[in-house]
Amino acid sequence: MKLSIVIPCHNEEMNIEPLHREIVEHVKEFFDYEIVFVDDGSTDGTLEVIKKLRAKDCRVKFISFLGNYGHQTALLCGLQHCGGDAAITMDADLQHPPRYIPQFVELQKQTGAHVVAGKRSNLQKGFFKNLFSSTFYRIFSLFTTARLEPGASDFCLYSAKALEALRSIDDRTPFLRGLAPHLHLKTSTLEYVCEERQHGQPSYTFYKSARMGLRTLLRFSDFPVRLGLGASILGMIYSFLLALHYLYLRLFTNKLIPGQADLMVFLGGMCSIIALLLALLLRISTTILDHLRMKSSFVIEEMELK
Repeated sequence: MKLSIVIPCHNEEMNIEPLHREIVEHVKEFFDYEIVFVDDGSTDGTLEVIKKLRAKDCRVKFISFLGNYGHQTALLCGLQHCGGDAAITMDADLQHPPRYIPQFVELQKQTGAHVVAGKRSNLQKGFFKNLFSSTFYRIFSLFTTARLEPGASDFCLYSAKALEALRSIDDRTPFLRGLAPHLHLKTSTLEYVCEERQHGQPSYTFYKSARMGLRTLLRFSDFPVRLGLGASILGMIYSFLLALHYLYLRLFTNKLIPGQADLMVFLGGMCSIIALLLALLLRISTTILDHLRMKSSFVIEEMELK
């Protein structure tokens, strides 16, 4: 089995060589492998360091983007272009320890899973980051059909079947942790200890995480549509009951204020119709967005994969 190790990079020039050394140390005796770096529009010397490594190690390959298209886009591009029978995705900052790679492969063989998902066994650094992460996973699992384990990360192994499924996707805003359960790929979980970042500052800020979280919820969830439909149905039921109530007041009492029934029933009915139309508009908008996502989501400036 040939294993591809896919690593998205953005301004990680200080971490590339230490990461390469650790990967080689832990996989050279076990696998036929390749290391595919995806340079996501770095502005430092990341690409130059990768090219120097390639000159020394023919197993090192790379894809270079014309600009910065995002971490998840780089991951998906690497998975779609790698040449292995299976692939492992990991970050370039050494927070995903390469020593776990043999364990990922072994667990996949034992379980036959399409995806072996890495799950952090320790908390991230920063209270708000942990709070946001745990809240996002709960909301995502509640409002979508895909369930995510708290602590899930992009340290994952994808089998040949999973790679085949991912290569058929051209999503402008991918979220790989959500795609696996969304595609009903059989998943196993491997816990790992997340290490500290070795060098440099993280380019994936809290703001970028929050933006991706909101975009992902809108991408995978039809909750706004269901909310609109539910509101319109409740409004129609309310208008009908209100009409019955005013009919009763008109026929059996003298408490009905002239014009009150017409106004209230009209407002209730119109609000219900507006809510229904908004729900239908949301459904049409999501359908249009699905078609728009079939456009190219990145431009490759340079790559060497042979």
